[in-house]
Amino acid sequence: MKVNFDQGYSYQQNFGMAIHSNINVNKIIKSRIKNSSELELLNKIIDKQANNPRIDITLMANPDNKSLSANIYTKSNNSDDRFFEQHSENLFSKIFGGGVVGFIKKMGKIADKANDKFAKKDLNYDDIFA
Repeated sequence: MKVNFDQGYSYQQNFGMAIHSNINVNKIIKSRIKNSSELELLNKIIDKQANNPRIDITLMANPDNKSLSANIYTKSNNSDDRFFEQHSENLFSKIFGGGVVGFIKKMGKIADKANDKFAKKDLNYDDIFA
């Protein structure tokens, strides 16, 4: 995983094609990852989401700079294929939800589910059953 801490930009894409963050998010993640297995899991999540063709995730630092929020949304501006959800970490998810990596993993699952929904819409049944 490559994380770019260049402070020349206020908003940067640091993780991959589908997960966006900024320097404040990177600081939170870095401070809350406890061991190498969490880092490896985070890297797998990032790699998987980089291949998500329709859905992006933007991670944001909450005002307390200790927890994260996420926007999950479609890349396309097509009005038929719009998806948007917003989620925030809370005390329960921090303690029992697997921490920061668990939160990002959950956001990835939501993005994957939304992507699968749109992939089914893309199937052309007329061509298959003609």
